[in-house]
Order: sequence, then structure tokens, then C-alpha cells
Amino acid sequence: MEGQEQYRKYCGKSFVAGDGVKIYFDEYRVSTQATEGEAYPGQNEEMHGTQNLLLLHGWSGSGRYYSPAVHALLEDENLLRKSKVKKIYVMDLRGHGRSVCEVIPDRENFPDMMVRLAVDLQEFLVSLDEKSEAPRMCVVGSSMGAAILWNYFDMFSYRNYPFITSAVFVDQAPLQYEKEDWQLGSKGMRNPSDLTNLQHLLKSDMKEFAAGNAKCCLVSPGTLDQEYIEQITEETLRCDPHFLGELMADHTRLDWRPLLERKWPPAVPVLNLAGGKSDIFPVDGVREINRLLGDRVYNRLEVFEDCSHWLYIERPNKFMHSVVNFIDMHNCMELEKL
Repeated sequence: MEGQEQYRKYCGKSFVAGDGVKIYFDEYRVSTQATEGEAYPGQNEEMHGTQNLLLLHGWSGSGRYYSPAVHALLEDENLLRKSKVKKIYVMDLRGHGRSVCEVIPDRENFPDMMVRLAVDLQEFLVSLDEKSEAPRMCVVGSSMGAAILWNYFDMFSYRNYPFITSAVFVDQAPLQYEKEDWQLGSKGMRNPSDLTNLQHLLKSDMKEFAAGNAKCCLVSPGTLDQEYIEQITEETLRCDPHFLGELMADHTRLDWRPLLERKWPPAVPVLNLAGGKSDIFPVDGVREINRLLGDRVYNRLEVFEDCSHWLYIERPNKFMHSVVNFIDMHNCMELEKL
């Protein structure tokens, strides 16, 4: 992980959101325009990027969670060529990682935190567009990151803002709480009582919560690089416990089934990934996304049978192959339209 961290430090960037909060992200230059010091191992001049890739992490995480997957792509020259990716962006969402807010909003003066995260995404894409750096963008949203994408398309018209041309959802059901007509949501966040218990744990023992995160989201955390597990645990500890509790309160109550069934833009194909051994969501709950999208939107489901919630950490090479194959498929579909 040492070489990966050196690359991360070199690429740290930021933009200022509309409310003055600084949002940090990493930019990996994959195209031939990369200057000395920015190139990845094995870069050659034959690669010409035609689109970008943006990775959105989940609740209590950070961009560092994607490090194994990003470098699985950067170190595979054939996979890079197939992807035709020009740049890779990895965000630290507001209140996470390096984007920890100096002023933590609460429910009284900031009731719609998920809306704010979707606006952050929009402002980030617009900032790239203003610099002519926002070509066709495939966006990967893991867990809550997927819900940010749903919120984004609930707020912003694809016709007016055609930045996102394909999407990958990672192990997230369209609704976390149980309802009379819905029993396929979160395994641990089923009702307001579960939320209250989580918020209490966050405030009373943040270290215990952070240490237990890997146990909940990985099948066999003891078999992975323990230095890396410690690093991502520290990333969680950077978050404010109150902020995390209030953000989960907003996230877990939202029902995205109507949007997926009726409002998701048909021009944006979807790859939906699920962890077969996820302790966070049942596969059937994740699969419901594909049923809701139906024939209206090109979509497909892939289940990583031996993985839990953080499948991009457990199987980074397989994860990136799935993403790139999807991007390549979408590129071919676009060519057929010409």
C-alpha cells in the first residue's frame, strides 16, 4: 500500500462547494497528457481516453476505501486500454476523509443531508465541465454512494446535465427501512429503533464502531492486509459521530423505488453489483433495483458470491474487470448508434 499512498498524496485536489465547504478528491490521469510524476506503472502512448470514471464511497468511508480497486486498474495495461478511461476521480464526500466539515450541520438547520451530497456531486461535475474536463462519465456509487446518484437524478435533469452516461451501484437496496410492502432492506437498519441504537454507539464509543466496521462489511477481514484495514479504520474515525448519525437518519428513511421505476433516465445504463455474503443487504433487496428499472433501462446484475459489502476491497481485480467490461459494453452500444 505504500506506493499507492504516495500516488494519492501527489494527486490530492479540492473544490469549494456552493456553501463554502471544501470537498477533496483524487485525480488519476490515465491519458497520454499525464506529466512526469503523474504516470501510472506501465503507461504507454497508445492509450487515448474518451471518458472519465468517478468513484463515490459509502457512509462512514472515504476515497481511500477504493485504493485497491483503483490500483488494480492502473496496474493492468490491457484493462486500461479496454476501458478507454481518461481520468479517474475518487471523492471524499462531505463530512468524510479529508472533507470533514469544520461546522457540522444538524437536523434543525440542515434537514436534507442527502440532498446536499447530491448538490455537491452536481457542483463537482459542473466545475469539471467549466474546465472542459467532464467528458462522458461513468459513476460508481457504493452503498450510500448509490443513493447519492439516485438523489442526483431526482433533482437534476439528464437532458440539461448529461454528464453521467453510465452508472454502477454497489450493494445497496432501494430502501433500508422495513415497510408493510418491503422486507428486503438493510439487515441492521430496519426501523427507527435500530437507528437510535446506532446513533448511541457512534456517540458513546466511536472507536468500537470503527473497529467493528470491517467485521460487518468483509467476509474474512483477518486475511487482508492489516495495515490497510487499520488505515481505513482511521478514515472512519475522522468522521464526526453526530454528523454520521444524522446523515444515516436521512439516508435510511429514503425510498428510491419510485425513482428507479419511473424517473431513472433510460439513456443511462446500470450495472448493479451485490455481495453474495453481505451482512448489510440481502441479495434479493439489491436485485429489486433491476426489477424496478425493468426493460425501460439497460441493466444487469452481478453477484460476487464470495464477498460481503466491500466487494471492491475483497476482490479488487474482479471488481474493476466488471466495471470495465460494463464500460466497454456501453461504448460498443454507443458506436452502434452512430
